[in-house]
Order: sequence, then structure tokens, then C-alpha cells
Amino acid sequence: MHRNFWVILATLLLFAPSLGSANPSGVGEGAFDAQCGGACHGDADMNRSSPSIVTLQSEEVAYEGLLTSVTVSIENIQTTQQGLLGVFLLSSLSGAGDLPSDDGWTIISNSEGGTENYVEITVLPSQNQRNVTWTLRAPDIGQYELHGAIHHGTQDGSEAPFFGQSSTPIVVDVVVVPEDLPRLTSDYAPTTQRLLGETTTMQLDTTFVESVEVEWRVAGGEVQTTEVIALSDGRWSFDLPASLQPSVVEWRAHLEGEGPSQTTPWFQLRSEAAPWTVDETAAYVQSFALIVVFMAGFMTLQKRQPNEIQKTAFSDEAFEGGDI
Repeated sequence: MHRNFWVILATLLLFAPSLGSANPSGVGEGAFDAQCGGACHGDADMNRSSPSIVTLQSEEVAYEGLLTSVTVSIENIQTTQQGLLGVFLLSSLSGAGDLPSDDGWTIISNSEGGTENYVEITVLPSQNQRNVTWTLRAPDIGQYELHGAIHHGTQDGSEAPFFGQSSTPIVVDVVVVPEDLPRLTSDYAPTTQRLLGETTTMQLDTTFVESVEVEWRVAGGEVQTTEVIALSDGRWSFDLPASLQPSVVEWRAHLEGEGPSQTTPWFQLRSEAAPWTVDETAAYVQSFALIVVFMAGFMTLQKRQPNEIQKTAFSDEAFEGGDI
């Protein structure tokens, strides 16, 4: 009974440090509201104001059902020794029901290669400013607000949660699409992930477009152009060069037609190493081998135990008979 008590107590003590503590290694990309700016990093009641400056940039007008982009910019960055910084795109700061999707926005991609409203970035010690860009499909006609927010820990490792937000939201006016506007089709969604060493052929599906010019760049680098091939009426293709190391390639298209010329947002294509895979057959064989070894060891112990009991009993009888 006493041993069970101490085992249970030791288990509780092992888990106790994690209760209410922060997540210095981050929580990963996800769909998180503003409340997570304190609660995900640590105890929301201990939340402090971040000294960082958060601003947003976006087009003032977007077309219903078409793509646009929003950039959250962070200056005077304060973060942990690991440089981890969480960045949010939100439709409000209420703490509930404030995801962009709650207002009808659809996230197509973000500059970190994902499709969520919350991302975690690593900031180098020399960096004092970073941008995170989301590509969104616009909701129904109307006016909408979008907010940016961040959360982070401290350099001293105290795990105190800091939360910061944009001082003012951006307001996007979503309007009806002009009939002859050169544009991507309403259901177009670009590829956002690829493996290292792969040249990627991208396709564009368009409406009211007579010619296309595509620009690309490694994130933040020099802008270059690539050849665009017309496949059929409204369908185009172009190649993006392979990446030899994990990186993000950004690209955008200039669309020309009878209506006013349009330029798409910068789209992001992340290159990653092939994921590590497990040979399930080998894993099963190894598991079976471990079971056999365990059973053999257990049976050996069972055989030895009666022999040891007999030896002990014989020694006791000899002692009682005075032979020892």
C-alpha cells in the first residue's frame, strides 16, 4: 500500500511542472483564436503586453470569391532564445469565433507553406522585422476587418507569456466581380508543397485572360520571369526550378485581357525533404522478435525459481537436523 502511494505521488510530481506552464518548443501551426495568445503559451492570467509592433498590409478592395493577400508585419521583435514567435491572422480580437473563416474567408496558403491562421516562425538574432503573408479567398460582398497578433516567451527562459496585437485593423471592401475582369477561376488553388530536387510544373486556370506573365523569387530575393505556355483556352502552364535545400519559392501572375489588367497575390511553394518513412513489415518482425525474447526470458526465470526454492528448503532442513 505504501509503495503504491509513493509511485502515484512520484507520477503526479513528474506531471506537475507541465501544468499551466508554457510551451517553449511551440504548439505548431493550427487554427487558433486570440485567446490562445495567452492560454496556449502559458497561463492567460499571467499574460503581458509585447513590446513588438504589429501592423497589416492588404489591398483595400477585394473581389468576391477571388484571391487576395494580407501581410502581418512584426517590428522590434522580442522572443525566446530559440527565436520562436507565434503569428495570428484574425477576424476580431474577441477571443472566440475570431478565425478568418468565421467571417467567410478561406485560407489558401501562408508564407510558411501551410493553410492555417496561426503559424510559428523562427527569428534569427540579427532580425528585427519579419513578415508573414496569407493568401485568402474573399467572402461575400461587404466590409470586413482583419487583425494581426503575436505571442512569444522571453530571452531569460522564465516562460512568461507575452501577447501583442495590431493597434488598428485593416478594412477590406469586398465587391462584385466585373464581368470581363481577367482573373483566375473561382475554384483555383495553387500547389503549396513539394519535395527537394523537383522541378514543379504549375497550371493556371483563368477566365477572360488573353496573355499571362509569371514572376518568381526565392522569398525576399530577386524577381525573375519564367516562360508561360498556353495549353488551351483559359489554361496555362509554367515551370518553377527545383530547390536543393528547404526554402520557399514565391510566384505571381500578371493577367491581361479586355478588362482591367490584374496581378495575383504572391503564392508560396515550400520545398521540404522527403518525410521519414517506416517499413511496417520490418517493424512487425522486430516486435515479434522482442515478444519471443521476452517470453523466453520469462520462462527461464520460471524454471529457475522452483530450483532456488528447493535449494533453500534443503538448506533449512539440513540446518534443523544439525548437519550444518
